[in-house]
Order: sequence, then C-alpha cells, then structure tokens
Amino acid sequence: MLFNISYSSKKTEGEINALMGDPFSFIQRIKMGGVGTSKLQIVEASQNIADLIQDRSASHYCYLELRPKGLMVGFQSHLRSFVLCIPFYELSIYYNGGLLSIYGKSGSFKLEAPFNSRVDKKYLSKVLSMKAEFLSGQNFNA
Repeated sequence: MLFNISYSSKKTEGEINALMGDPFSFIQRIKMGGVGTSKLQIVEASQNIADLIQDRSASHYCYLELRPKGLMVGFQSHLRSFVLCIPFYELSIYYNGGLLSIYGKSGSFKLEAPFNSRVDKKYLSKVLSMKAEFLSGQNFNA
C-alpha cells in the first residue's frame, strides 16, 4: 500500500504499524546492525509511483526500511513524502548487474546505488532471511 506521510497522522501511522508491524526498538536496531539503507537512486518505477514523481529531469532517491512484517520504501516527490509498504508475502527482490528490483502488489522499483557505490548485499541477505523466517511461521493452510 502507498501512504502519504507528509503530515503526521495517528490513523496513517496505525495503518502502517498494523500492516508492517511496529518499528524495531533502538536496542533491536543496534543488535541487527541497522534496519535501513543509505539513499538509492530510482531508475524506474511502476506507473502509479511514476505518476507521483512526474519530474523526469531530476534524480530521485529512496530508502529502504525493514519492519517485522515487511519492507518499506520511502521516497519524496516535490514537497510530499511517501512510503510504499510491501509485506513479506508480497515481496520479490532481484539483484542483477548493480540493479536492485523490488516488486510488490502495490508497486515496484528498480534502484541502483548512486555515486558509483554498491548496494549493500549484507542488508539484502538480512531482508531475505527475515522474509524466510516470517513466512516459515505462517500457516497458509488455514
């Protein structure tokens, strides 16, 4: 789901926390070695997100944040801030040739690390292991 988080709202925060789980505590973040990434450059986005970004001449950046039930992709457009929440059961991640592709039901991104740096592979393995751990605890037969 795509949320506009430009202004603080208890309703929006509650919806995000219900879908993605509460944010990790400070101690948990330290133990995990961090739950977010540095900025990543948006190369391509799904149509609903591309319509929000609109300005093709400027470089657009986003960040990834890990939550207990999924991955959040945050980005800005003009003076507004948005976050795309992708639960683990909808998340697909591909990394090929320096291009990171993230797919979910509500949208998709193709990202690359800016300034000739690299995408953090340790972070990607952390996301994939948390996804596997989360999905192994789910009962899909019910």
